[in-house]
Amino acid sequence: MGTIERVLAERIEALRDRQLPAVEVAVLDSGVDATHPDLSARVVRAWAAVTKDDKTEILAQEHGNHDTYGHGTAVSSIISNVAPNAKIVDYRVLGPDNTGAGDALLACLRHAVDAGYRVINMSLAAKASFGPQLLPLCDKAYRNGQVIVAAKRNMPLADLGYPAEISTVVSVDRTKFETAWGVRYVPSSIIEYIGHGEDVQVAAPGGGHTTKTGTSFATPAISGVVALLLGAYPELRPFEVKTVLRAWSQELV
Repeated sequence: MGTIERVLAERIEALRDRQLPAVEVAVLDSGVDATHPDLSARVVRAWAAVTKDDKTEILAQEHGNHDTYGHGTAVSSIISNVAPNAKIVDYRVLGPDNTGAGDALLACLRHAVDAGYRVINMSLAAKASFGPQLLPLCDKAYRNGQVIVAAKRNMPLADLGYPAEISTVVSVDRTKFETAWGVRYVPSSIIEYIGHGEDVQVAAPGGGHTTKTGTSFATPAISGVVALLLGAYPELRPFEVKTVLRAWSQELV
C-alpha cells in the first residue's frame, strides 16, 4: 500500500470509529434482503417501482426480502460495511434478470431526489438515450445537496453509462484495493473516481455471502465513504464532497 493510499485509509478508518449521525442512502437496484443478518438493522424503508397500464408508481413495501436477483443485497452490504452510520433505503428498480425499464429507473430516481436522501447509489447504467431525462434529475439533486454515486458501465458501448457520464454525479470505476474503502481520483477521465470492486465479499439473499467483481460493487464502496463524510460534516455540498475525495485520494496519471 502506497503512502497516499495508507493515509486515506487511516482517515476513513478514523471516521468509521466515530459515533456519526445516521445518513440515509437510497439504493436503486434489484431490491434488498432486509432480513439478512448483515442488513436486518440497517434497512429503514423500502419502495418498489410497479408499472401497470403504462403507468409507473412507487409503492411502499413491508420489511422483508425484496431482492429479485441478489444484486441490491450485495450493494447494500458494501455500503453498510464501509459506513456504520449508513441507513439503507431500498428502491427496487430491476427485475429477476437484473434489467429494468427506463421509466422505472426515472420514477425511482425522481422519488429519491424529492424525498431528499443525502446519498443515492446507482450501481447500474442506463443508455445514452436516457441522458436528457436523467440530467435534470441529477442537477436537481446537486442543487439540493444530494450526492448521486453512479457506476461506469462494465462493458462500455458508445457511452460509459448514464448517469455516470453526467458531471454532477460521483462516477465510479473499479480496481482492487487492500481496504474496502480505497479511493482514487483520475484527473483525465469522465469517470473521475475508482473504488474497490474486485473480489469483494458481499451479502447474498437468504443469509449467506458470496464474492463479486464489477463497477457495481466499487460504487457502493464510494457511497459508503460519502455517507461517512456527510455524517461527520453534514454541511458539505456535493462539489465539496468531490473535492475532499480528490484531495484525499491518489491521482492516477
